[in-house]
Amino acid sequence: MDINFASPLADPAEAPSCSDLRQLDDEIIELLRRRRAMVRELPAPTGPRGVDPSFTGAVRDTITRYSEQLGGGSELVARAILVLCDPGPEQS
Repeated sequence: MDINFASPLADPAEAPSCSDLRQLDDEIIELLRRRRAMVRELPAPTGPRGVDPSFTGAVRDTITRYSEQLGGGSELVARAILVLCDPGPEQS
């Protein structure tokens, strides 16, 4: 899938539509699928993830990055993405 990074709002005279939002959601879903696949290819930690400094550091960095880039409410989004892209067993 090709991801279209051009904003539908590039032309101020053109208001976004529900179909624009749906297309953007489809692109976000595809990116999350790719992220999940990449996470699952990483080597498993040697011990429990909750005490693995590299894992907890990566979680903290991800949450910080989302918060800095997206502002309010983004910590919840970052945590949801981390859960969704958990390297655990495949879920349907």
